Amino acid sequence: MVNRLFSIFILIVGSIFFINSNGFSEKSGVQTFAPSFFPRVIIALMMVLAICLLIKSFLKKEKDSVSLETIKTYISTHFRVLLILFLFLLYVIFLNIVGFLICSIVFLFISTIILRPFQKKYMTTNIILSVAFPVIVLLVFEQVLHIYLP
Repeated sequence: MVNRLFSIFILIVGSIFFINSNGFSEKSGVQTFAPSFFPRVIIALMMVLAICLLIKSFLKKEKDSVSLETIKTYISTHFRVLLILFLFLLYVIFLNIVGFLICSIVFLFISTIILRPFQKKYMTTNIILSVAFPVIVLLVFEQVLHIYLP
């Protein structure tokens, strides 16, 4: 039952993100894809996985009772996923305000801290990954695909 609620939550969040992607600028003459192409692919993938989880929850026998303890256990087990979703929501909100490069660097840095144990030995790798990946993505999108990111 908790998986059903979670997948429905993901479908609602994905729908909101998909609608917000309509606010991205339209494709110009030199661009191969519109700036909303990549976010929509990610959102569609997220929604397909949520539908798979929803279908799986109907096929698998689960206890039908949803208690507060069940929800607490689910949240404590999947708190990183929920943090990443909240962080992704902030990423979408601040993307047009701050810009792709800065917003992606902050998003990746915080994501790596959430997903990896917080230790000093990982910080150098986290910083390099957080800076290098958005710069490479920005260069590929602007120089190869001719898509100008916000």
